[in-house]
Amino acid sequence: MKRIQLLLPGPVSLHPDVELSQSLPMINHRGPEFRELMKSTISKLKEIFGCDCDIALLTASGSGAVEAMVSSFVSRNEKMLIVQTGTFSDRMATIAKYLGIDVELIEPKEGEGITAEELDSALKKTGASVVGIVANETSTGVVHRNLEELAKVVHERDGLILVDSVSHLGAHELSMDVMDLDAVASASQKALMSPPGLSFVAYRERALEKMKRVEKKSLYWDLEQYKKFYDEKFETPATPAVSLIYALNKALEKILSMGLSNWIKRHEAFSKVLNGIVEEAGGRVYPKENWRSNSIVVPILPEGVTPAHAKNLAKERYGIEIGSGAWKLKEKSIRIGTMGWYESDVVYRALMFLADLYKANKELVDSFYGEYFSLL
Repeated sequence: MKRIQLLLPGPVSLHPDVELSQSLPMINHRGPEFRELMKSTISKLKEIFGCDCDIALLTASGSGAVEAMVSSFVSRNEKMLIVQTGTFSDRMATIAKYLGIDVELIEPKEGEGITAEELDSALKKTGASVVGIVANETSTGVVHRNLEELAKVVHERDGLILVDSVSHLGAHELSMDVMDLDAVASASQKALMSPPGLSFVAYRERALEKMKRVEKKSLYWDLEQYKKFYDEKFETPATPAVSLIYALNKALEKILSMGLSNWIKRHEAFSKVLNGIVEEAGGRVYPKENWRSNSIVVPILPEGVTPAHAKNLAKERYGIEIGSGAWKLKEKSIRIGTMGWYESDVVYRALMFLADLYKANKELVDSFYGEYFSLL
């Protein structure tokens, strides 16, 4: 079978060593070998999250981590303000409503995230005590680089800020301790270059204290149980996906050996040249420039071109698999992920695909390909 490079919004192509690590012998998840694996993995995750804090490792998708976070840190009937930037902020709102939480939505201006001033005004109006925000909206490519400022606004009102960082972590700067974020949910299958199936919630002191007061709404998503098992035994409450943890641990080892800042720079450089060639060729990309993601590129398709046609062209001619548009942009855009493992020829192929789509010449491709290396 021809090897296709995944440039999806997730899952992603893996480094060969990460793929191989999944074939390591199975071990007892209540034995000493697993406990060492857990300690090693959690230690690396703390570096990635930029925190000296509790981290729950879940056998679940990113949505599972978001549900665990909301369930554990928000009470029934408590008012939660969610910043609406796409499909996954809508999903957070749906999760919260299922849990009996009083949800208020605020939608920023088209193609933008929320500013600290806008959030402050919304909190005054709604009186919400919890804010939920998607740091990097996988459906629209809107990224919030102002998380520290947003957290400050929330904390000035004695509130809690909960962050969905599923396609954000590993592709953008994040330090929970520096930014004073209360809880952050993420997952394995995007910028952490691991197989799907694992997710995590990192949380700090404010969230921990709040959790003690929040009524239980779930058994599987009860983060207090994960803390108890890890603190006492370096284990998980239920059977974990051991092979996936091997893979995650190996991927984190690769990322940290490269240097987290260098790993982030790869995403930033790749996304910048993809956005650049579309605009230079006369096309449009979403969102507005100051709100663009490092990990998701969202070109608006030329007139008469469907997402299905663009995806087929990318796969059949250039050997790359991309995603359809989503949310309000579903029928008029595509999504290209810059995450996972790739060699530099993949950058060239992605540029060639966009040049083909937007009728740009090869000189433009060569120019942006050179720029990619200058940005690393």
